Amino acid sequence: MTAERSLPTDWTLETERTTHDELMGRDYTTVLYRQEDTGRAVYINEVIDGDNVWEYAIHRSGVGGDLGTAADLESAKGIAFAFMNDADGD
Repeated sequence: MTAERSLPTDWTLETERTTHDELMGRDYTTVLYRQEDTGRAVYINEVIDGDNVWEYAIHRSGVGGDLGTAADLESAKGIAFAFMNDADGD
């Protein structure tokens, strides 16, 4: 079940896509949020860690953009929303 959230001011959901990779035999989800007036972006994509576990990486555009990782998509979106809410005050 997906929790309903309102996007922070001036941010839009540019894309949320799940595609199937035949070679790996699994679905991959990517999400991209963009701030309309600045062009800043927050990306969520699936990555595999050193222990061969799939997780979601969250990063923003710009230098030092790593915002962290999360075990599930909803937690990853929570991290992204926290950054976007903080970025509105810049």
